[in-house]
Amino acid sequence: MPTWTLDNAVLLQQEFPYTFYRPSDEIIGRLEPGKATVKLIFRFDNNKPEEPAAERMWVMLDAVNEDGSYIGILDNDPFYIKDLVAGDRIIFRKENIIQYDTLDDLNVTDVNGENIEKFRAKSLVSNHILKDGYRVGRLYREEPSDEEDTGWTLMSDHETEEYVDDHHNLQYVAIGKILNTDDSFLHLLDAPVDSEFIRDEITGQFFAVEDE
Repeated sequence: MPTWTLDNAVLLQQEFPYTFYRPSDEIIGRLEPGKATVKLIFRFDNNKPEEPAAERMWVMLDAVNEDGSYIGILDNDPFYIKDLVAGDRIIFRKENIIQYDTLDDLNVTDVNGENIEKFRAKSLVSNHILKDGYRVGRLYREEPSDEEDTGWTLMSDHETEEYVDDHHNLQYVAIGKILNTDDSFLHLLDAPVDSEFIRDEITGQFFAVEDE
């Protein structure tokens, strides 16, 4: 029995819709055996927490079976998986494909049709949200420092001044990571610099904080 399995990219995209890209079925259907190379996630057990439990590797598409599955040839040697080498025959399905290298019209979208590139930009986030299970209760936008910065700060609105003054309680992360668990503020993200919103604890809706 092999020591590895292939991840299901459809399920990963459903779990992480704002950060995980998977090519559409339409694009995958256009990939041609003998011309296309695709990337798959090979999952394996690893009892060393400091090391990864998966390797992403390229597979050359060789043939399509009658049942719709694919036959491919592994294009590189794994680093951790010992029962696989370049040149091995791999059988997989379209739901295992996470990337390809042959078409030029890549449309990076999530399951909602949004372009996920913008969700890779970062925001400053309270550990109340990242670690303690709070939802976003207040968010405000300052001038972004660069193109990888959204300018947004996301808070639970339960932080004390002492809490915020400790920089260890705030982290700079991709805003898509927060949207994966709470996208109730998605419609606010195109608001201009100096915008601020607070969640109504009764209705759960956000309202704008107006300057005095």
